[in-house]
Amino acid sequence: MSVIGLKRANCKNCYKCLRVCPVKSITFKDDRAEIMPQECILCGHCLEACPQNAKTLQSDMEKVLKYINSDAKVIVSLAPSFIGSFPLKKPAQIVTALKKLGFDAVAETAEGASMVTDEYCRLLAESGQQTAITTCCPTVNNLIEKYYPELIPYMLPSITPMIAHGRLLKSRFGQTTRTVFIGPCIAKIEEADDVMHSNDIDAVLTFDEVANWLEKEGIDVSSLEESPFEDAEPGINRMYPITDGIIASMNERGALEGRKVMSIDGIDRCIDLFKALKNGELEPCLIEANACKGGCVYGPAVHGNRTKRFQAMLDIKEYVADKGREFPKIDAGIEMHKAFIDKTKTNDIPDEATIRSILASIGKDTPDKEQNCGFCGYPSCRDKAIAVYQKKAKLYMCLPYMSEMTQSLSNVILAETPNIIIAVDNDMVIREMNLAAEKAFKTKRYLGIGRYLYEFIDSSYFELVAQTHENITDKRVEYPQYGIVTQQSITYVPDQNIIIGIFNDVTEEVEQQDKMYQLRVDTVDMAQKVIDNQMRVAQQIANLLGETTAETKVTLTKLKDMIVYNDDEMGN
Repeated sequence: MSVIGLKRANCKNCYKCLRVCPVKSITFKDDRAEIMPQECILCGHCLEACPQNAKTLQSDMEKVLKYINSDAKVIVSLAPSFIGSFPLKKPAQIVTALKKLGFDAVAETAEGASMVTDEYCRLLAESGQQTAITTCCPTVNNLIEKYYPELIPYMLPSITPMIAHGRLLKSRFGQTTRTVFIGPCIAKIEEADDVMHSNDIDAVLTFDEVANWLEKEGIDVSSLEESPFEDAEPGINRMYPITDGIIASMNERGALEGRKVMSIDGIDRCIDLFKALKNGELEPCLIEANACKGGCVYGPAVHGNRTKRFQAMLDIKEYVADKGREFPKIDAGIEMHKAFIDKTKTNDIPDEATIRSILASIGKDTPDKEQNCGFCGYPSCRDKAIAVYQKKAKLYMCLPYMSEMTQSLSNVILAETPNIIIAVDNDMVIREMNLAAEKAFKTKRYLGIGRYLYEFIDSSYFELVAQTHENITDKRVEYPQYGIVTQQSITYVPDQNIIIGIFNDVTEEVEQQDKMYQLRVDTVDMAQKVIDNQMRVAQQIANLLGETTAETKVTLTKLKDMIVYNDDEMGN
């Protein structure tokens, strides 16, 4: 399980976390970032860089509240960089604040740092080792164990101040004591869970978490009285959270006489230094290595504005000066040794042909097309291709390629659509026109762009949209000079401050409608003629029928009369 998690709904697939990750331990699945725990060194850069607050951090808050509500004694191991994380007028005000939250006692982790300083001095004196790397920073330790295992022999085999202090507190207050480390470092969360020393620190809280907790409880730290720390004065070991702090502590003990020393802060500089050391480009020296630029006081979980941390460095030095540089000699029989091991994860490296094939699939078929812009998060296109092969990255994570594809697709759509498309600015100057517009208005694109729209067609509807910002839809407009009839939609685009007209050429449709209309008119005329003719025929037939009926009547009457007449004569 990774210490750093993800709110999937918040991740916008911007790759910013990958760009700032010094070891590229982030992959993307379903367009969402995922931390690869085996490769992550917990520098916290992705947490600080994420603009969407999509990254989450494992929290021990529930565990701490459970401890406080139990019968166990709960003691804080407080990192010395606390001075720069809380609005304190006096350093010891933080003790009162933490006790108000329910902790039984507060001790400075600098006491553990004093123990580590003694161990470093002993190791260098007894081994005679000339090249050595301090191991107080768990992120640096992760970096070496996972990426530079060749340098493990140079690592001083000692536990960190946090672990040393946890062991000291449990030896002092009892093994049932619950120890809670509070500091600026997220790598301490993983370190506390390490099976090699998982019983030494029971929980870890960040300065951010504690600051939010205090705010939620309505505790104003700056208004509190001071309360004493539960430890001996750690003196100069309070300098550990700033650059040169470890070297200053060792110098105070006179352990570095005649020895070359170097302080390196910032993970990128550490990486460069370790490469130099690996390549044999560095003279023997003691290296104080800090993953955070400026030291722990610039840790990823330090609360407050980053610009205030410059003052924090001055405050720490002043704190040391006020309390004195003397350091305690702590001999509690604490085991200080720690073995560092090779934790490298083997990843397959593709051959040159495979790399070139992957690059070609995103339009980089020749080296000159490898822009190495770094937008995808990888330092070079080749590194990106290797990551694709290792299934850490996706092909489409390439801005130039996707922009080229989008532009290409846009050009195809613009060129091939049968609709007439014209874009003009507020002055009615043509900014873009497509192939259909060229054909319709009998010009060429390069001749039309830059000229006024009214040089080609009536621009009144475009001007109306430019003035009112109200779109016109399905407006039928005829251009007799070009022999076309159009159905127009004219739209204002505020982001670019342009007006786009999309014309559907309905000339054939109109002509067909006209033909159909004429056909209907002709049909009606023909029908009317037939009707008129039928009426004449009907009248003629009626006339004929009338004459025939009259003649028949006369004839029958005569026949009847004749029969009647004959019957009368016979009767006589």
